[in-house]
Amino acid sequence: MVLLKWKSCITAITLTAISLTASKSALAASLYSVTDLGSLTGEAYSFATDINNSGEVAINSLNGSFFYSNGSLKKISPLPGDNVLAVSAINNLGQVIGNSIGNNFTGNNPFLYSNGITQPLPIQNAIPYAINDRTQVVGGASKLGPFLYSDGIATSIGTPGNVAYGLNNLGQVVGILNSNTAFLYKNGQTTNLGTLPGDNYSVANDINDSGQVVGSSGLTGVDDGRAFLYSSSTGLQNLGKLRPTDLFSFAGGINNLGQVVGFSGTNNNFFAPDGNGLRAFLYSDNTLYDLNDLIAPGLDAGFTLTAASAININGQIVGRGAVNGELHAFLLTPISSVSVAEPTSGFPILSFGAVVILFAALKRKPHSSNAAIQQRSLSNNFR
Repeated sequence: MVLLKWKSCITAITLTAISLTASKSALAASLYSVTDLGSLTGEAYSFATDINNSGEVAINSLNGSFFYSNGSLKKISPLPGDNVLAVSAINNLGQVIGNSIGNNFTGNNPFLYSNGITQPLPIQNAIPYAINDRTQVVGGASKLGPFLYSDGIATSIGTPGNVAYGLNNLGQVVGILNSNTAFLYKNGQTTNLGTLPGDNYSVANDINDSGQVVGSSGLTGVDDGRAFLYSSSTGLQNLGKLRPTDLFSFAGGINNLGQVVGFSGTNNNFFAPDGNGLRAFLYSDNTLYDLNDLIAPGLDAGFTLTAASAININGQIVGRGAVNGELHAFLLTPISSVSVAEPTSGFPILSFGAVVILFAALKRKPHSSNAAIQQRSLSNNFR
């Protein structure tokens, strides 16, 4: 979005350099510029949870949540009577959903932010996780369990203890069952997606309009899980890890082109500000890429990209990364399509406040029930 006016020379140099160093098994991939969204918040801690096809971004920080559009931030206000909030997702209408709570932290108050106004959603003690372009919302509620909110009505689509994390424009929903396995809900029917071979745990985090699902499958949870991609024709596919020494990988977002983003590494503090032991990835064209390797020379903004949470149809990616010992939200924007060497790893291709903890840990080990939904661990996104 920014820093692009003088890139023609840089791009030419980049193309030449990569063409000289690419291996014989080179694949087509984009190079990216990095925009430091965290620096706009003026805080040392921030992370981006979602992006829409217009490049608008939902961001959480230590002291607030923001709507990013066209180079500027708008701070989102909590619901009346509350003073803390966190955002989880944004749709192509620029509508943002999240959770608002007060000082006593006795209830989770879901909201919809649209055109500068924060409005409550009529669901008690619930956390919304995804919104589609029909303004349908899914999430988890203490009484309803996984819910689908549509046309002003919230309907339970499961039992308490289950949570819905992802939603597409067809109204298909994904999430986790209280049996600690991923599910897909469509046409009124819930399908247990199971796990990768040998695993006991899985969670589904996102679904695109083609019905492709991404998530994580592990022996005990996300900390030892492997990113997966699911379709009705192939079942669960293991996307692997970036390096042989990595202990886990996690897929958090997918676009309508089937491109997947997430992270891989050894550090189970998924929000580590030092950048050690975590790397953001892109899965595209049957190949798993370390996004740090796809940043155009001189355009990294000092980042180590540690986790990617969402990707839009234009290939823009958001997430979080380490900058000088701080954790900042980032936006990646493709600047060219070039040949890059195929990865040679040999592997296939949320204290800083209750609300930040709430959404920062949203899907890490999501197996609690009813009111404890707010303690479910992250991915996030998140988103």
